[in-house]
Amino acid sequence: MTEESAMGAEARKHPVAQSPGSGLKPAQRARYLRIVDSAKQLASEGGYDAVQMRAVADRSGVALGTVYRYFPSKNQLLVVAMVTQFEEVGEHFSGAALPGDTPHERIMGVLRASVARLEQDPKQYDALVRAVMFADASSAPELDRLGQVLTELFAKSAGIEIVTEEVLNAVRIVADVWMSTLVAWANGRQSAEGVLIHMDTAVRLVFDRLERLQRAS
Repeated sequence: MTEESAMGAEARKHPVAQSPGSGLKPAQRARYLRIVDSAKQLASEGGYDAVQMRAVADRSGVALGTVYRYFPSKNQLLVVAMVTQFEEVGEHFSGAALPGDTPHERIMGVLRASVARLEQDPKQYDALVRAVMFADASSAPELDRLGQVLTELFAKSAGIEIVTEEVLNAVRIVADVWMSTLVAWANGRQSAEGVLIHMDTAVRLVFDRLERLQRAS
């Protein structure tokens, strides 16, 4: 099975979640993204507690009711902000020739760049991670999209030509470990350096196992 057909089969089993706000008309989407950007700014300034819906409305220049129409809760708003952050990371690395001779080395390059962003704006990332931790079922579509964005990011970083079920399972595991490690960082249980050490171990184990499976098949 070719890469394209393998990915097509996988897409049929796991429908792709749309980017948040993608179904809106241009003017509505611009307003939607302005609200998201305002939430990010407030998070950068004061962390999770600084992101209040009234403050977001004032910062973005829209009515409070408009904010709630798009985002029923603060956590859902910040989960969307997290999705847009990693969509931007994915776009940044899309088509780029990543350094490294192995999937492990290339994925770690992406993770190091992500941790550098985290260290540059720790209050914002702390707020975004906390929102993911606290989000309820109403944020399920956005959380599904976040998982897909991370999986796509790591799959592309790995540079594997044939995308099989085993490959997708491997990158999903990496994505899940990445999110759990970010939660540990937000809780103060893991330093940025510790995040990278933990991820290096996880990526190495996952792709060592994948390589063994591929050799055995």
